[in-house]
Amino acid sequence: MLGRPGLAAAFLWGLAEATFFFIIPDVFLSFVAVLDWRSTWKHIVAALAGALLGGALLFHWAQADPKAAHAAVARVPFITPEMFAKVNSGFGKMGLRAVLAGSVSGIPYKLYAVEAPRVSTQFAFLLATPAARAVRFTLVWMIFGAAAGWLRRRYALATRKLAYIHAVLWIVSYAFYWGRIVYR
Repeated sequence: MLGRPGLAAAFLWGLAEATFFFIIPDVFLSFVAVLDWRSTWKHIVAALAGALLGGALLFHWAQADPKAAHAAVARVPFITPEMFAKVNSGFGKMGLRAVLAGSVSGIPYKLYAVEAPRVSTQFAFLLATPAARAVRFTLVWMIFGAAAGWLRRRYALATRKLAYIHAVLWIVSYAFYWGRIVYR
């Protein structure tokens, strides 16, 4: 339904969020799930590819110049020193499994990418990336797709109303998430 522009948007969003953008690709992927549940998997693959490229770029930069890479990621809005501490603690306790746990923890992937050279090879980190990112992307796809289908059947909601509901849910979610970070 969204075609190539939608796939390109998913790829670019995955790349951007894996590096310096601060809104997760799930926002777009869930919108695709509301519009066209069946084609969402293609967008998930595109977002995963973008995240993989972004993770590779940050990992490489962090290998070459760890202080500069860390400082750049630390300047991304809503990134805190406590998040870096949790990432490093997770790596210490779980190794690369921390990347998988982090995918549902509220800690951005970019922090794992920039801190991973301390504990992993780039190949191993990039091998862990698709599974880590796909867990949340797939959950979001299933939840939003199922909810949209149910609302269409139960209340005969048009796509436009579903789009409004989608927007409100994400605005409220981000207000809560960012509020927790800012007012700690």
